[in-house]
Amino acid sequence: YGKALVDIAPDGTETLYSYHTPIIKKSKDGTLTRLWSGWSATTGRHIAAFCGLNKAQFSALPCVSTPEQEAAAYSGTLYR
Repeated sequence: YGKALVDIAPDGTETLYSYHTPIIKKSKDGTLTRLWSGWSATTGRHIAAFCGLNKAQFSALPCVSTPEQEAAAYSGTLYR
């Protein structure tokens, strides 16, 4: 239904988007980087399908903000 998409970059990095939000990135060597600090049941299913992580495993990863998230937080629109 277009709720989850995977973008594959030219270098082989895969990024999971859920509801147009970057959630988690998998590098070519399999390293996972969390891009979103939230959790929802639907996004959790997307994460599990993408890389097999459950909520505790996903939450344990350090979160790296995207430039878009940092800009939204700076402008005050991220947490409204």
